[in-house]
Amino acid sequence: MPSTQLSRQLTLISLLIGIFVAACATVMAQTGSAGGAQEVVLHSFGGRDGAGPLSGVMTDAGGNFYGTTVFGGPAGLGSVFKLTPNGSSYRESVLYNFRGGSDGDKPSGGLVADQQGALYGDTFGGNNQCFGGCGTVFKLTPEKSGYSKHTLYSFGPTPDANQPVGGPVLDQDGAVYGVTQFGGTSNNGAVFKLTPGESGYTESVIYSFPGGAGGYLPQAGLTIDSNGSLYGTTYYGGTGSCSGGCGTVFKLTPSESGFTESLLYSFADDSDGVQPFAALTVDESSGTVYGTTQYGGSNFLGTVFKLTPSGSGYSETLIHQITGNAEGILPECQLLLEANGVLFGTTSDGGLRGNDEEAYGTVFQLTPSGSDYTYERLYTFKQPLRGTGPLGSLISDASGAVYGTTLSGGSKTNCDDGGVGGTLGCGVVFKLVP
Repeated sequence: MPSTQLSRQLTLISLLIGIFVAACATVMAQTGSAGGAQEVVLHSFGGRDGAGPLSGVMTDAGGNFYGTTVFGGPAGLGSVFKLTPNGSSYRESVLYNFRGGSDGDKPSGGLVADQQGALYGDTFGGNNQCFGGCGTVFKLTPEKSGYSKHTLYSFGPTPDANQPVGGPVLDQDGAVYGVTQFGGTSNNGAVFKLTPGESGYTESVIYSFPGGAGGYLPQAGLTIDSNGSLYGTTYYGGTGSCSGGCGTVFKLTPSESGFTESLLYSFADDSDGVQPFAALTVDESSGTVYGTTQYGGSNFLGTVFKLTPSGSGYSETLIHQITGNAEGILPECQLLLEANGVLFGTTSDGGLRGNDEEAYGTVFQLTPSGSDYTYERLYTFKQPLRGTGPLGSLISDASGAVYGTTLSGGSKTNCDDGGVGGTLGCGVVFKLVP
């Protein structure tokens, strides 16, 4: 592999290595409060049943939760899990364990479901024609005895798209879209489409990132709106003054001849947002696009931004700049937008307050207040048994409870991932009750 490509496997690869998976143990429910909400641990992973839930969970009409773990399972190559309500608790079942090679491994993104209840996802690894694997897209179809797994597509070396990041999205016709950190005509990353047909799915690369001012190395999944437009980010590139570029926000608009790409925003410098790592959130009623950056802002500890339609383009506003200390550092998850305009997000590390010895990430809320937003820290992960490192996206229910995952921590300390603060643990699914 070219040395330039190797040097660019930065943030995501660092999250995907170093987890040692051991045997499963008994779940112990944990509850605690550290902020404006109470946490309930719905499940602690133990290795054999999964380890390292890097993305969040999705839910169905029956109140079940579904998600992926980037490691764990018998081969330690990741799993798809389901949490089923069981009285006052949840029962976990493993829907699929990945085997590597042509089957795929490291499902680092989340899941999406179609109207029939089939689950779609992707794996970062698999098909070893690429360094670290080229990756796959898979489908889990519900059957009477469980789920059957089908590999919809196995990526190949450049100029094909390879190494998908984030989970896939579906359009109204059943086509599957996603983004890869490498591949495309210049090996700067690509956006792909899988079109369903009678004999299976046909893959096409609908956009190749050019690098430079056009952006490269996307690290977040796509967001799709009701018109089929796709929104995403690149971790590097753009016209900003950062070394390698500060990152970009882009949109792909469908047309009769394919997709038209437009660059919505190029982050400017260290005082602006720097290096967007999470998927975007789109408010279709206003056209506003919300997101986070890992770094940048007045303290260079990360930002929350919004892009507002303005004339023929978009204007950017930093609606919050992470201060560190009690606010934590590294906002890396997709924002949750509620109908009243309130935003929820996480920081994947930090959250120290006063004499606290250690903290392992936070959940925060941003409430519209005139033309500004009011920040509130809802929860700080202070006890490793209740999870550390919330990286995945959040969802909410009708009662206002918020659900998510942590990459590490939990009551099963048999995973040694060198997680936040060096904590052990295979990760948890949590609920925050306001």
